[in-house]
Amino acid sequence: MAGRGDKWSREETLAALFLYLALPSKKVDKTGEDVQALAKAIGRTPNAVALKIWNLASFDERRRARGKVGMTHASKMDEMVWVEYSSAGDELVEEATEVFLNRFDFEEPLSDELKETIGFDLPEGKEREAIVSMRVNQEFFRNTLLVNYDSRCCLTGLSNKALLVASHIKPWIVSDPKTERLAPDNGLLLNALHDKAFDRGLITITKDLKIVVSGVVGHETPEDEYLWRYNGKPITLPKRFVPRAEFIEYHNDMVFKG
Repeated sequence: MAGRGDKWSREETLAALFLYLALPSKKVDKTGEDVQALAKAIGRTPNAVALKIWNLASFDERRRARGKVGMTHASKMDEMVWVEYSSAGDELVEEATEVFLNRFDFEEPLSDELKETIGFDLPEGKEREAIVSMRVNQEFFRNTLLVNYDSRCCLTGLSNKALLVASHIKPWIVSDPKTERLAPDNGLLLNALHDKAFDRGLITITKDLKIVVSGVVGHETPEDEYLWRYNGKPITLPKRFVPRAEFIEYHNDMVFKG
């Protein structure tokens, strides 16, 4: 067991960063399965691991913008890792993924939720790490939008989380991995139907935050009518991160079938 005053290594700090990105904030607690599993693996207390995660979170501008200050006893290592994450983006997430997956022996069971993100069904190797890091980023993006939109579809008000999708306004594949992919103002929280329609360009959002349905959508099916029902309707505004105009413009010009 690491002593109370033992400094955290870079690898331990990266493992804590991995959990911060992979888990919803309510799971980052000393009683959480994954916090306890990492604590056992690195020889520290669950409380120490939870505090380390929130020390890292104290540098997250997305949390600060929501009024979440976080812990105030972060170390130089915490700051260095967060600065590197802010500048390196996906590259550091891949490194954190590799550390979490391969550098520690987990005796305590991980939660089913984290196992799904990690993808134990995937073959080991660099490809797995790239897939897992992408899943972790997407999970973090989704958790951010759930908070931002109060866990409700911004169009219909649907609150069943199993049917809610974190939709990128400027698509993930063309978004800058360092500055745009995880930006909460590049996202809408939509139900599965409207997410698919948004992704396929059948609907878009205007700069005054109203829904527009494409003329290619007919009136033949109930699904068509469910899209047209919201034509011209405003979305419910998020708590903090209002969709950015440049992302909306991209979707209007490059995705929407106007």
